[in-house]
Amino acid sequence: HPMPTADHHPHGHAMRYTADCYRGMRDDVTRTEAYRKAIAAAAPGKVVLDVGTGALALLAIFAAEAGARHVYALEGQPSAAAAARAAVASANLDHRITVLEAFSTDLALELPERAELLVHELIGEVAGEEGACAAILDAMRRHVADAARPPLSVPSRASTLLAPCLAPDPDLLAKAAGAGRALKLDARSQAGRPLAPPQVCEDLRFDEGSPSPSQRRELLFCCEAAGVLAALNLHVELRCGADAADGPPDVSSAWDGSHWRIICIRLERPASVARGQRVKVRVDAALAGQLPSYTFSAALVSDDGTLTSLGAPLEYPVGSLTVNDAMDQMSFSW
Repeated sequence: HPMPTADHHPHGHAMRYTADCYRGMRDDVTRTEAYRKAIAAAAPGKVVLDVGTGALALLAIFAAEAGARHVYALEGQPSAAAAARAAVASANLDHRITVLEAFSTDLALELPERAELLVHELIGEVAGEEGACAAILDAMRRHVADAARPPLSVPSRASTLLAPCLAPDPDLLAKAAGAGRALKLDARSQAGRPLAPPQVCEDLRFDEGSPSPSQRRELLFCCEAAGVLAALNLHVELRCGADAADGPPDVSSAWDGSHWRIICIRLERPASVARGQRVKVRVDAALAGQLPSYTFSAALVSDDGTLTSLGAPLEYPVGSLTVNDAMDQMSFSW
């Protein structure tokens, strides 16, 4: 199978998933148990649509075990769809779960019946980069019953948080996935120390089925320590409970044991900052099209409000993140 190593579209992400990727998600205990608990509370008696079920059909199996009336599990990668069918059969749930080889956004896809609850894990290291916003908006229009009532989704909310940081440890950068100005850091220890607490730069509300496809945030930070401001680090947080979108996060990629990595945006013009220095970061997210995209720009703010740019705006993922062997292993043995 060809690996679309330069393809940042959601379908490209899906085609790069391997057995190790799926096992890594399953073995992220905090994430998996948060999903299990949320699905157990929301799925009983409902028709459930699992968008992107993966090779293990994990969330679909959780829903069926919780008492869903029926589960339709969608998977666009042929090898993963075949593996999902095998997983469902092994669990003796093939009478309760129908695995369909399709992407939810395929125009020809028509489910045998409309769903009352969506379950999905389409969350990237930047929350919306794998197309969750467009997929959920499309599913609400075409695959969810008109009579369905909130809560409509597990998870109920996904957010990306950003913090200005020191440079990552140079001895560890050679091990980081990606290339150019954007890196994916495997361990919390690889990330540079934050100079200020993180703030939300992207917020996807799935609980009522209407995440915003166009977002702009202007964040103002006040550095709590001196150092060389060299990077913007991003991590994701999830609220899994279908009725818990406004509660504390159940899952965070900043926590130890997370299968998600931290995104490190390297600034074009690093700058020495003193404690109390203000930093302005603007983030634009365009999530409605076939390729979710982000623009990041940063500047120092002087006492009189003058802005000093820290370099040209960075477009993510195209133009800043290069997929490489360190990011996606070339294995298709399920």
